[in-house]
Amino acid sequence: MDSNKNIIAAISLSAAIIVLWALFFSPSPEDREKIKQKRIDSVKSLDAPEIENSETNNLLSRKEALNKDERIIFENDNVKGSISLKGAIIDDLLFKNYNAKLEGKKKVVLLNPRSASDTYYLETGWVSNNKNIDLPNNKSKWKVEGNTKLSPGNDVKLIWKNAQGLTFEKIISIDNKFLFTVNQKIKNNTNKIYNFYPYSQIIRKNIPRDIVNFFILHEGPLGVFDDQLVEKDYDDVINKKYSINAEKGFLGITDKYWLTSLIPERNKNFRADFEYSEKFKISYIETEALEA
Repeated sequence: MDSNKNIIAAISLSAAIIVLWALFFSPSPEDREKIKQKRIDSVKSLDAPEIENSETNNLLSRKEALNKDERIIFENDNVKGSISLKGAIIDDLLFKNYNAKLEGKKKVVLLNPRSASDTYYLETGWVSNNKNIDLPNNKSKWKVEGNTKLSPGNDVKLIWKNAQGLTFEKIISIDNKFLFTVNQKIKNNTNKIYNFYPYSQIIRKNIPRDIVNFFILHEGPLGVFDDQLVEKDYDDVINKKYSINAEKGFLGITDKYWLTSLIPERNKNFRADFEYSEKFKISYIETEALEA
């Protein structure tokens, strides 16, 4: 009897907290509508250009795709893989301590090269409103300067130069868990000033074959934008592009067990986009131009 009273008391207290929060802290319907409209208007009026993404549809085995382009190796206590110097993309990652099957020996593979049948990779770069500037893209051949193997405490520096006097750098680091950091720099050796918008994106070709579609488990694109959680099913993104402006947050793609995510630089406003055109693209682009 006492336990029932305790349960009733707990339920009543929870209900009281919810009611009090709704009365004193929850935004009014008018305020919520204003916030929603402000986000929509800010996305519509944004000056940041779209991220261009040209892809080939060659379907190779994972081994063939890995051998196709020159690569640098990375490894720590938890993951190992490689980065393609064509496009400077992270497209080969497996977990060293997790098996694909309970009694098996094959390790879980998360990322796959863009020319493989199960494309899934991460890319960073720049876009510009100036169409006369040659920018590195996913076909550009990057060169390694210095260290040629990425590991904790041993960063890798990649260089790409155009014929207009601009040098693009990516300094890539990895911790001993699962975090990559890409520090992007531009050196301008001309007497002109250009504007650039840094971006990052996750590209995935296929919906996972083992997707659960269980109502309490989200699988697919998601993000947290200014403390607002956004979850989209793959079908949602196929049917309609989703965009939002934010001052802070993260975005990515979640599976049943794994999450691949992007974290924009702190104190940098950005626009996030979830879209589909033959492949799923989950991306963000900074909305304030970087001068170089």
